[in-house]
Amino acid sequence: MKKLFFVTAIFLAIATTSFPQVFEKGSQAINLGIGFGNTAYFGGGYSFFPSISASYEYAIVEVPMGSDLTGVVSVGGYFGWAGSKYAYDYWDDLSYHYNAVYFAARGNFHFIFHDKLDPYAGVWLGGKVLTGTWTGSGEHPDDWNAASGGFAGGVYVGCRYFFSDQWAVYSELGYLISVFNVGVTYKIK
Repeated sequence: MKKLFFVTAIFLAIATTSFPQVFEKGSQAINLGIGFGNTAYFGGGYSFFPSISASYEYAIVEVPMGSDLTGVVSVGGYFGWAGSKYAYDYWDDLSYHYNAVYFAARGNFHFIFHDKLDPYAGVWLGGKVLTGTWTGSGEHPDDWNAASGGFAGGVYVGCRYFFSDQWAVYSELGYLISVFNVGVTYKIK
């Protein structure tokens, strides 16, 4: 009976202890990732390459949300690249390579309740530049403009797991440069 009481007391002490915050006001982080499920649509019949992205975020405010839950709002910047290639079936040496470069501001709301886990939801707004390169003889047979751009934006959810005080792995799902992104995070502060 004493052992059961002792184990229960230890369990309750651990369960009610507040965890140090993994991401708090003043924290800064740099994310480097690779994405799958390209959202830069160029038309049917294209093969897509994994996207590459980098982002920076700075936690600007904490929002108390209850006993063990704290919200943290962060803002920052985003840069990413995605590409695709279209090879013409009727000519072996003809292909078109498309590039999409994204740049944006992004904001996240972090739900802090654990010392290693950092789930968040976010929105990003910015622009994109699309370019294309034709390889082969003759003129490009489509009427696609080789350089264009416009507005880009979307929403996503993500989660980071800190395996040390400064390093984490993350994944994001939503409408970014790719539907699914994974990568590493370096926490500056």
